[in-house]
Amino acid sequence: MKKIINRILHRFKEDSLAKRMKTVTRTVEYKGLDEIKSCLVLWTAHLQEEEWLRVLTEKFRGIKIDKLCFLPDSSENTVTEGRVVFRKEDLGFGGKIQNAGLQKMLNNKYDLLVDLTLEPYILTRYVTTNAQALCVVGMKKEGGYGDILVDGVKQPLEFIEKLTALLADIKKF
Repeated sequence: MKKIINRILHRFKEDSLAKRMKTVTRTVEYKGLDEIKSCLVLWTAHLQEEEWLRVLTEKFRGIKIDKLCFLPDSSENTVTEGRVVFRKEDLGFGGKIQNAGLQKMLNNKYDLLVDLTLEPYILTRYVTTNAQALCVVGMKKEGGYGDILVDGVKQPLEFIEKLTALLADIKKF
């Protein structure tokens, strides 16, 4: 019975957040890989997340990377060092975010936000639409949001490879 009530309450919170959700007014700017200085990477907890982060760090050598991990109900993640972890419990009534680390990251200005999430969640959608990143990139999926959506990829490692090639091809005129 308690689980049912908690799910109903969380649904009310998500609905409130969805009503408050709007895309932040920002200037979109496409930078080449050699021009990017800061990056926020967002993902949903996964068994292969450490490999994703290792490959991304190798490809984005010299770029300051902040890490933001969403933990859905069924996930447990004990690694929290060097990353901000947020859960559905961080959503308060009225759609207010109660995680100070998440709020700080949303207010930081980044050159790039990389969305490695495999499934859409209301809280990850909130991050991609409210972050102060100059450019949001992600895999093309239902419910996905981004300035650049890479089609034809299903897994983050494949996405990272294509994204790296795409960013290397961006030239300033």
